[in-house]
Amino acid sequence: MTITGPNQLPPPVQQWFDNVLLSRPMPKLIHKQMAMKKELPPNSGRIARYRRYTNLATATVPLPDSGLTPPGQVLSAVDIDARLDFYGTYVTITDSVMFINQDPVLNQTVSLLAQSMRETEDELIRNMLASTASVINCTGGTNGDNPTELSRSDIDATILALLGNDAIMISDNIEGTLKFGTAPVREAFWGMMNTAVLDDLEAVTGFISQAQYPSNMNVLNAEWGSVSNIRFLYSSKGSVTPNASLNGNNIYNIFVTGQEAYAIVELTNATASFIYTPPGGPTDPLRRLQLGAWKMAQVPRLLNDAWLFNLRCTHS
Repeated sequence: MTITGPNQLPPPVQQWFDNVLLSRPMPKLIHKQMAMKKELPPNSGRIARYRRYTNLATATVPLPDSGLTPPGQVLSAVDIDARLDFYGTYVTITDSVMFINQDPVLNQTVSLLAQSMRETEDELIRNMLASTASVINCTGGTNGDNPTELSRSDIDATILALLGNDAIMISDNIEGTLKFGTAPVREAFWGMMNTAVLDDLEAVTGFISQAQYPSNMNVLNAEWGSVSNIRFLYSSKGSVTPNASLNGNNIYNIFVTGQEAYAIVELTNATASFIYTPPGGPTDPLRRLQLGAWKMAQVPRLLNDAWLFNLRCTHS
């Protein structure tokens, strides 16, 4: 055989398969981290009900000397329902793929399904958080849009709004130490944001990078830094409302939360699980098909709108 160019080489010579697979994108999954974890017992229906009693009014009027009994107060409560739904997906792998392919298809399928499940969960929680009625539009920036880019005054306004609603901070302060270039970190609420506006966050007066914390023991994996009493988590999957600003730019939703503002409710016997079906089922007489799948039953739910704010901004 006469070979006159590389295109005439036989397939084994033209291709070489590296058995070390390339990395794939894995976004930070941040929206579940501050959620309360709740479980619905099995065989209890699909609706979980949570109740919050309304505070009683103060009693600042002295009791009369006459001995008469003043009128009492009436107890009231707010009920919040959370209806569970089922989610899942699967992949079918034929025997020809298993026999012919050089890469470990089934191992990768398990990993891909796990990632799909956790990203689904994160997206469901993110979309639920975007439904909160508590919104603060940034106004302290200088980009001429509405809302503007993130500024210190907007962050301070969010903190004051949460404190005014008696929201409880989540993380304790990190005390200062005698380490060069570090700064103490205040007790804080937590903010969840898109990576697209991290440069604006760093430009805010008083920003402290997590690399400057006195200790990294309590630093979360997706933490970028802090401003005043908010510590920020980042993700490429952070919430965005496309082309919604006054000037037609993207609006980035930064969810700032205190304790017990929202929850993720799971069915006890149907928490996130992986399912493997080997070849040979009733619809597979030739034993050619195997399936990998994930399934879960859960629902994210806002528990108190007053303890979670959507700080909306654009990019500078």
